[in-house]
Parts: sequence; structure tokens; C-alpha cells
Amino acid sequence: MGRLYTRSGDDGFTYGLVGVRVPKSHPLIEFYGALDEANSMLGFARSVLGRDMPEYDGDLMFFQLLLFRIGFSVTARDPKVSEDDVRRLEDIVDKYYGEPLRAFIVPGGPPGIAALHVARSFVRRAERRLVALKVDGVVDFDAVLLKALNRLSDALFALALHASRRAGFEPEKVSF
Repeated sequence: MGRLYTRSGDDGFTYGLVGVRVPKSHPLIEFYGALDEANSMLGFARSVLGRDMPEYDGDLMFFQLLLFRIGFSVTARDPKVSEDDVRRLEDIVDKYYGEPLRAFIVPGGPPGIAALHVARSFVRRAERRLVALKVDGVVDFDAVLLKALNRLSDALFALALHASRRAGFEPEKVSF
């Protein structure tokens, strides 16, 4: 990479599909933006949790790199995400998810844990954007990408619950 700025996006267009310039409001760019938001929040969570709970760092780094691979795979002929990634995410969920919840919980807690909940919601947004790309016929992609995003949000939820227990924070339950 040369300079950080290229000036090629100054007109409100960018490269989205291979070799094709699209408006920065294009649904594919919205999807990439949702991935970027999730990845940035995961970076924040890693920086906060890393001080007191470094045991989560490897899984969080895996999540961040997976988000990049999902982004690269949407328009690639050869996907960078596989069923092995989905299985690894399921293993992570099983590792962190303890006793099943009997109620909805209010997302929050100490800053690192709250950041995991925010990252999870950003992953869900990316998942919705990816579904829209398929439904609207913008781009076709391997179904494993949706599975991976779905499991990633589950893994983030399980990790947030585990970290809450480890921190001695009792999540607030939703009651009506």
C-alpha cells in the first residue's frame, strides 16, 4: 500500500465489486461497513479485556480475522471461510456457554463485556446486510458465510456471559 489516501473516493464512489465502482451507499459497502464496525468493537473489547482477562484474546483475534475473511469471501470465487470455521465457532460457544438462560438479559456490564455485546449487535447488523445482498440479488455467496456470522454472534454472547461470571457481574434479567 502506498499513501493512505488515494483520492479515488472523493466523488462518493468506491470499488465494491471486483473492478466495479459503486456509490459508497451501495448495499455491499453497507455490509462491509457493518463488518468494520464489528471488527473495531472487537478490537476495543480486546484492549479492555486484555488487562484482566487475557484468556479471551486468542478467540477474539480469531473473530477479528474471521470477519476479514468473511468480507473477502463475499465477492471471491474461492471463499476464505469454511465449515471448519463454523465448527470452531460452535466449539467456542460450547466452551463458554454454561447453564442455559431462563430469561433475556439486558446487554451491559463492565466496559469490556459491554463492548462484546455491542460487537455482537454489529455482527447481527452485518448478518442482516448480507441477507439483503442475497435477497436483493446484489451478489451471490457461499451459504457458509451466513452460518459463520450467525455462530459468531452466538459465540460473542456466550463469551460475554462467561466473562460476566468471571468478573462477578450478574447480568440483569428482563422481567415484565
